[in-house]
Amino acid sequence: MQLWLPKILIVSNEIRGLGHVSIALKICARIRAELSGVSMLLITASPMAHAFPLPQGLDIVKIPGLLEDSPTDYRPSRLPLDFGEVKRLRQRVIREAALAYAPDLVLVDYRPAGVAGELLSTLQMLKRRRVPLVLLLRDILDDPAYVRTRWQADSAAAALEKYDEIWVYGCQNHYDPIVEYQLPETVARKVIFCGYLDIEPRTVSREDIRRTLGTAAEPLVLVTIGNGRIGFPVLDAYVRALAYLPSDVAIFSVIIGGPELPLEQYEAIGQQCRFIATRYSQRRIHFVSFSPHLLDYMAAADLVVSLGGYNTMTEILSLQKRAIIVPSVYPTKEQLIRASLMERFGLIRMLHPDQLSPEGLAKSILVALHDQPPTRQRLRELGFDSGGLQRIQDHVVRVLGRKATHE
Repeated sequence: MQLWLPKILIVSNEIRGLGHVSIALKICARIRAELSGVSMLLITASPMAHAFPLPQGLDIVKIPGLLEDSPTDYRPSRLPLDFGEVKRLRQRVIREAALAYAPDLVLVDYRPAGVAGELLSTLQMLKRRRVPLVLLLRDILDDPAYVRTRWQADSAAAALEKYDEIWVYGCQNHYDPIVEYQLPETVARKVIFCGYLDIEPRTVSREDIRRTLGTAAEPLVLVTIGNGRIGFPVLDAYVRALAYLPSDVAIFSVIIGGPELPLEQYEAIGQQCRFIATRYSQRRIHFVSFSPHLLDYMAAADLVVSLGGYNTMTEILSLQKRAIIVPSVYPTKEQLIRASLMERFGLIRMLHPDQLSPEGLAKSILVALHDQPPTRQRLRELGFDSGGLQRIQDHVVRVLGRKATHE
């Protein structure tokens, strides 16, 4: 009797940053740890997917990238074609990959119907083949009105009915997407709350990371803005803020610009870093465009200054780090909603981009370095559930086990 080795197809709808592909890779790594013989195929538009370590058993299909100008307007990120041409190309690649791969389980991230309904025909084809379909959602998607507009443009309502289950990585008691996004009863009954996504235990110690960076006693501040396409004002304000700190305050800064930080912005930040490091001996800076060791740097940091993406926020809480969050507020409000919620809980400091300045950020840094970090006990008191990766792994095993009994 031939051993059944399950195949999982993951569709990651990356438009703006690195968050969705990062989540997909976390989930794949956790699934592989439980199911050593599983085969996984990830479809993504992220140009940085191969820059991350890939778990054994996973390969990637790259589709052309898009940029979102509004909930209803998209344009190619690289190809000199119109949106309609690129949509048809993406749709064809996704459908043909799903057809050839013949998965036993499909996980679709974030956009129920893909961009502008590009997944609908593939979902219909998989549904006819009785392949279990699961939608993965963050708890906070965006401002409810924005989400409704986008879902209407994407034909999401038709897609939501096709999914067998919807796994939400968040806590219903903190933010309930069923209520906020007015999910119909037929859809709401499919929702399973998994808790916030946790992180894998660090294999490198805080002391080893600091030793590698060449820092010992001084506070270490990590500054990160995701892929770098947005967030330059945060980098600029931070480097300039270093000049406003008292002369007796030593700071070691690890600044990650992001792989898609425009060249002129990268060079501008690099020049500022060199000026600060030359003029202020107490301000040492390690500036790079990308690092696969971001979590290690975060684990070693005394303070994190960043945008407010889902991954960064949950990693900050999992690692119990002090943080100053400057959320992106355009074109979407997701980061602002999440950061405002966490600030109300007293877990982070938030600076609205409209109030961002070097002087103000310097004052916030001095205060934040003495804040009480978000302890596990405090998170438990607030009702945080951080077992998301484990629960998603358990649900994958459950669904595949159910399918195996019918093979």
